[in-house]
This record gives sequence, structure tokens and C-alpha cells, in this order.
Amino acid sequence: MPDMPAGESVGVPPPAAVDCIAQLKPPGKLDFDSASLSNSWKGWKEEVELYMDLAMAVKDEKTKMKLFLYLIGSKGREIYETLSFTSGPDDRNLSHILEGFEAHCNPAKKNETVERYKFFQRFQEPGEPFERFVTDLKVLASTIIMQFWNSERFILVHDRIICGIQDKQLREDLLKESNLNLEKYLRTCRAALSKDQSKMLEPDQGEVHLVKDNQKHPPKPGR
Repeated sequence: MPDMPAGESVGVPPPAAVDCIAQLKPPGKLDFDSASLSNSWKGWKEEVELYMDLAMAVKDEKTKMKLFLYLIGSKGREIYETLSFTSGPDDRNLSHILEGFEAHCNPAKKNETVERYKFFQRFQEPGEPFERFVTDLKVLASTIIMQFWNSERFILVHDRIICGIQDKQLREDLLKESNLNLEKYLRTCRAALSKDQSKMLEPDQGEVHLVKDNQKHPPKPGR
């Protein structure tokens, strides 16, 4: 076996190669609104895999998973939270994530009636975070009405939010509003939910007055 040049070791690229890798441009985010999502996913995945092979000096599974979820963008990370896996988070690897997105971007032929039923039966579960509920509605909507324009999908999601949210008072307030697009509805919901959370943290006024009265007129011993 020939001697290694001084200063070099097995598995470590030479300085010139490191400089070249550092100049690699990361792939852009995957366009989940593409008219041909399956083709966009195929090209994007190939580019990401090449980038990882060239740019990653350390190639352990956890690091590759984190890089993949960073590269796929915020919408991809939202979809990731809705995917089904046979393995738990601790046992998951990049191949499992790729399979999950493969199924999402290349869905098999589905029964559209069943898929619409799933969408219209989707209600916010007790204790379920609002953002998780909305993300799942968007994913369900994208599987049943791919032939519609985005604006029509948003109308369905918007209506399903009103029907499916747990907060009855918020539902009544939303029904009073007209000409609100989806983003305005989401801002209204978030503001209302944030206000409710703040109220939960405020002390009960009756209890406050009781504490103040006890401080002014402490109970006599033996009572």
C-alpha cells in the first residue's frame, strides 16, 4: 500500500476539494404547489441526494435527516408532521422519510368519494393545536381537489375550519365576517386563541379580592 502524503488521512478530502464543496449551492425548496408534483419531487430528490453526497463530511443518519428537513422548507416540514411511519422517531432514518414523501408526492389512485368524506369529517380534536388542525386540512384538501385552482382549495379549507374548530364562540364570530380570505381567517383565529390563553393566565378577580380582604382583616385565632 503506498504511503499517504504528509498531512492527509483516509476519508478526508484535500483542501482544494473542501473549497470546491463549500461553494456548492444548496438545492432550492420543493414546490409542493407544482402542477406536476411527482416530477418536481423526483428532480428535487435527486439534487438533494447529490448535494448530501458531496457536501456532507459526516454522514450519520440523524444529521442527514436534519439536513433534508432543512432543505425541504417550512411547508415540507409541516407535511412531514402529518405523514405516517411504521417506525418511531428514534428508529427513523432518511430512507423512511424519503418513502413517506414519495407516497405523498406520488399518491396511488384513490377513491375520491372516500377522500372527500375524510376531508369533510375532519374536526379539530379536543386539545389538538390549531396549527396542526389547519395543516392537516390543507393536506387533505390537496389530495381530493388537485384539479381545482388554489383559491378553490382555500375556500374549502376555510369553510372546514369554521365547521371543525372546537371553539363555538370563535365559530360564531367568524360566521359574522364576510369577504375574509383564508389568511385573514387564520390571523383572526390565532389572535382569538392567543387572547383566550392570556385570559387563562389572569388570576380570578374574586380570588384576588378575597386575598386582599384577608390581608386587611386577618381571621381571628380559633375561627
